[in-house]
Amino acid sequence: MSLSTALNSAASGLQLSSRGAQVVADNIANANTDGFGVRSLTQASRVTGSAGSGVVMTGITRDSDPALLAEIRGAGAAQSHAANLLDFWTSLEAGIGLPGEPGALGTHITTLEEALKQASIQPESQASLQKVALAAQGLVSKINTIDTSLQTSRDTADASISQDVNRLNSLFEQIDKLNSDIARQKLSGGFPHALEDARQNLIDQASSIIPLKEVARPDGRVMVLGADGTVFVDRNVTRLEFQRTPSPTAAESVATGDLGRLVINGRDVSATSPLLQSGSIASAFQIRDVLAPQMQQQLDEFSADIVTRFSDPGLDPSIPAGGFGLFAVSAATTLPADVTGISGRISLNAAISPQDSDTLWRVRDGLYAPAMGAVSENAVIARMSDALLAFTPAASGSGPNAQVHGHAATLLSQTATQRLNAESETAYTSSRTAALQELFGARGVDTDAELQKLLVLEKAYAANARVMVAADSMLRTLLEM
Repeated sequence: MSLSTALNSAASGLQLSSRGAQVVADNIANANTDGFGVRSLTQASRVTGSAGSGVVMTGITRDSDPALLAEIRGAGAAQSHAANLLDFWTSLEAGIGLPGEPGALGTHITTLEEALKQASIQPESQASLQKVALAAQGLVSKINTIDTSLQTSRDTADASISQDVNRLNSLFEQIDKLNSDIARQKLSGGFPHALEDARQNLIDQASSIIPLKEVARPDGRVMVLGADGTVFVDRNVTRLEFQRTPSPTAAESVATGDLGRLVINGRDVSATSPLLQSGSIASAFQIRDVLAPQMQQQLDEFSADIVTRFSDPGLDPSIPAGGFGLFAVSAATTLPADVTGISGRISLNAAISPQDSDTLWRVRDGLYAPAMGAVSENAVIARMSDALLAFTPAASGSGPNAQVHGHAATLLSQTATQRLNAESETAYTSSRTAALQELFGARGVDTDAELQKLLVLEKAYAANARVMVAADSMLRTLLEM
């Protein structure tokens, strides 16, 4: 081997060791960076003619496990979906209130029941009559509050969909730009691994909104696909569209055309599409279009039952045919055939007011009585007390006939059951996501292994330096002869 060849070989070794130290330093520096793919330097023997002439770096690889990454993204989307549903059911359960809890729906019913019993014993007592009016007003206020909570949940879900759509469009634009930058760097012989890390993080974020998968392209780009096969990012970017509907009412729905749909390439995305089976956007659509309306129907039928119980002319002969009793529905003179939304409109009959002592006698003598009767008469109050405890059909045939307490308990039980199911699902998806992330983290930077590589590189660097020193000494000897 000639001395010049030896010098070239040693120089290539020094250069490779230097680059290897740079890669190790970059790995260690990013040991705690999310989405960082471990870099590894690849090398090969350099041959000039038929003889070896050192070593050459063939590239820097970025460690990645596409299959595991896809599993993590799917688990993250499921976790986001379950967590949003849990928030909805937890909020609704808290709004209804637990049995015996102050301010709970069942507590208000108990308060009205006790007030009616007391008033039937002391019909001459103005205070007892006022307690009945106050208890009835408290019950309708509670129902109104639960109704408002459901409408707020729908509005929040609608706003969340709009935000998610805007965020997805932004993320897809950024992914497309990174695709171009990565392809450009690879074409020029660069190593765009930092850009690939950034792109992976962006796809991870988008995958928590809708289920996505990626397909690698030979030029370094990735094609981002939806679970239904829709291509969101490739050579072009597909935009999603959604029309926000602020403060949707109980009567507004997708079926009536009042609420916005997710639109891709000019077509409406069906609720059964794989795109809307997981992720935060799917849970928002489910809350807005399915879960909240279902609970709204249950609450409206419960409210209709309350109104109907006290509107029977046999209970209070002064009530006109089709008229309202102790409870009424605002902006209506009789109970509508379609009860959708009446839980937000149920109110205390305007014929009485807890704050107006001149109207309280109507609780005892009849809501539409022309004049005050005997103060000892308790027949109307007694019949109202019986009506509250009467057994009536359950809402939407969800159970056997029951008293008002039973219907309220059914409403709470259904909500609590859904909340428990959501808790279980959230716990499962969270555990699965954590396990997969731990497995993925094990593929991350191992600082001990990197330090071992650094020691090897240090020795290789020193050895190549010694070769150069020896070759230099030999050349000097030749030149001094």
